[in-house]
Amino acid sequence: MKNMLFILAVLSILSACNNEVKQVDTEVKKDSVVAVAEPAPNTPPAPVTTEYKTKTGKIFVITESHPTGMSLSNISVGFKGGDSLSQMPFNDVDPINKVLVGDLDANGFDEIYIITTAAGSGSYGKVYGVSSNSDKSLSMISIPEVTEADMKKGGNFEGYEGHDEFEIVENSLSRRFPIKGDGVTMRAINYKLKPGENSYKLYIKNSTAF
Repeated sequence: MKNMLFILAVLSILSACNNEVKQVDTEVKKDSVVAVAEPAPNTPPAPVTTEYKTKTGKIFVITESHPTGMSLSNISVGFKGGDSLSQMPFNDVDPINKVLVGDLDANGFDEIYIITTAAGSGSYGKVYGVSSNSDKSLSMISIPEVTEADMKKGGNFEGYEGHDEFEIVENSLSRRFPIKGDGVTMRAINYKLKPGENSYKLYIKNSTAF
């Protein structure tokens, strides 16, 4: 009888130990499961559309989008109500900093000038212009690029290191930027507009350091 009770006690202890091992194993498996969050989809921001009214009542519409990231833009310019085929595109350019409207050639119809600024310490500015052909159609304005020769001593852009500021002053597009020199801290370049062979173009009227 004693032997029977001893055997039952041993079996009971073994059964309890086995249940404890299974419980610990179950808890370890539960703790080993790690939830991994799925990455959010990389969607570009929605395009931004802005309207600019001219003195004749015509409305320029500018749309800027960033399909490849915020450092580059796709820009389109058109008349409000016009079709997509008549829009002027500027793709993979620096983001818009400001937009200026003015009649630089004094023909009675405003042009639009889009000022872009490059990302980085230089903040280099660039101009994209669109002219109105008597409010019936649009044409791109040819704008001279800044060359290495322009930045040499005696050139129109001598001392140029970026940080441009643009304004329209008395039918001229004024471009100012800081420079380092003896007794001077700023240079101003004034652009005027004139008809070209196939389109209008900006040309430098004067460059002054002060």
